[in-house]
Amino acid sequence: MVKLDIRVKRTKRQLSDALMELLSEKSFDDITVLEICEKASIHRATFYKHFVDKYDFLNDSLKNKLSEITYDQVEKEYTPDSMKRSCMSMITNIITFIEQNKKFFVALSNDRYSISFNTILTDSIAEFISERINTIENLGKCLGNHVGMLANYYAGAIVGLIKWWITDEDACTVEELLNFAEHKINDLCNYFNMFVS
Repeated sequence: MVKLDIRVKRTKRQLSDALMELLSEKSFDDITVLEICEKASIHRATFYKHFVDKYDFLNDSLKNKLSEITYDQVEKEYTPDSMKRSCMSMITNIITFIEQNKKFFVALSNDRYSISFNTILTDSIAEFISERINTIENLGKCLGNHVGMLANYYAGAIVGLIKWWITDEDACTVEELLNFAEHKINDLCNYFNMFVS
């Protein structure tokens, strides 16, 4: 059973690498399953064993790509700076990862399929923020059902900022982007501090 899992992972990695190469040449709309399979040296039957179609494959590739982003452990005790450190670490890790895989994300952000990227990344960031808020006992209780609203609001803002950054060639440097994000995280943390003071 373990061998099968390793083979499946390797097959998916080969297909994903093939997609990355093809996306540097043409848009996702113009890429066929046959081209992906030929580039990956994988039979089409194997592709369809794992995926319904190329859109299902794209979603899986995005999820796998974004799951490679590492997040720091949650700090057990709240201090005025702990939420800021956690959020800044998250944003830094995401931006660094996207910069390292920029070709892939730029290609997708120009396609109508960028909605998958937006949704998957937004959900991931919102979950991260919600977990951080809920680990802080006083904060989670005070905010109640507003935790999801706040988490999704900030996740949407972060993803919008990242999308602008990767699609606008003259946007700004990584340092400028992180500096801007830090100011916004400070605003969020100042809001939280009203509840835990």
